[in-house]
Amino acid sequence: MKPVLRTLAFIVVATVWLGGCSSLPPLKRVMLSPPQTERLAAKPSDWQVRRVQMPEYLDNYDIQLRTNDYVLTRLPDAKWAERLPVAVTRLLQQTIDEKLQDKRDKHYQVHVNVDTFEPQPSGQVVLAAEWRVTDAHDHVVARNDSLIKEPLPKTSRNADTIARAMSTAVRELAMQIVAHAG
Repeated sequence: MKPVLRTLAFIVVATVWLGGCSSLPPLKRVMLSPPQTERLAAKPSDWQVRRVQMPEYLDNYDIQLRTNDYVLTRLPDAKWAERLPVAVTRLLQQTIDEKLQDKRDKHYQVHVNVDTFEPQPSGQVVLAAEWRVTDAHDHVVARNDSLIKEPLPKTSRNADTIARAMSTAVRELAMQIVAHAG
């Protein structure tokens, strides 16, 4: 075999071999909220959840977990289907609309500022947020700080279990807001 053909054959074989070694599992797109089929359709209220504010490191598509006090690690095979602040805002609105019994016709705005929202090395999702509800005249109706801890299963910490725990934490935050202001 001529040296040029041998070199070309080697390049083709090496490319195919390296391509096979570097294949990653398919990327999963993860939703923060369960499908609408798992809950009743909510009648919209006059409450408006403003876009949730989060630290910049959370304002992206990466699903991140804190692996020690100073290190965040992203899941390599999964990403949020929408930016995390958008997903949290949507789930808060849905949950408030579902749970709100009184004051549905009040023109309230809900402002949430999240400080921490990720799985911790302790095996819990921690959601720390300050929030306030204001009326149409921008007067504060209710405000509070919330610290919500939702356990993760000890056996698996994959995208599904993380999303489920984070979803539960957001829904708990919405219930606290409704309990204090609604």
